[in-house]
Amino acid sequence: MGRGTRETTPCSLIRDSGMISTPGSTTRPSHSNSHRRVQAPARHIIPSSAEMNEFFSAAEQPQQQAFIDKYNFDPVNDCPLPGRYEWVKLD
Repeated sequence: MGRGTRETTPCSLIRDSGMISTPGSTTRPSHSNSHRRVQAPARHIIPSSAEMNEFFSAAEQPQQQAFIDKYNFDPVNDCPLPGRYEWVKLD
C-alpha cells in the first residue's frame, strides 16, 4: 500500500462501536459511565410563516433594490420604471 491509502474496516463488519479505538491510544475508556451527562432531547421550534417571511424579506430587500437600480424594472409589481432600459411587453 502507498502512503496515501489507508486500510479500513467496512461498517457492516463492526459489531461493537465501543471497541473502535484510535491506533496508539490508551486502553483507558474515553468516558466514564458514572459521570455521563444526560442531555434532554433537542426541541425543534418551527417558526411561523410570518416570522419566516420577516426573516427572508430582510435579505431580499437589498437584492430587489439592486435589481431595480440596475435594470429599471420592478420585479415585485412586474412593471418597467423610467431609466436606462426601454422595456417592451411581449405577447
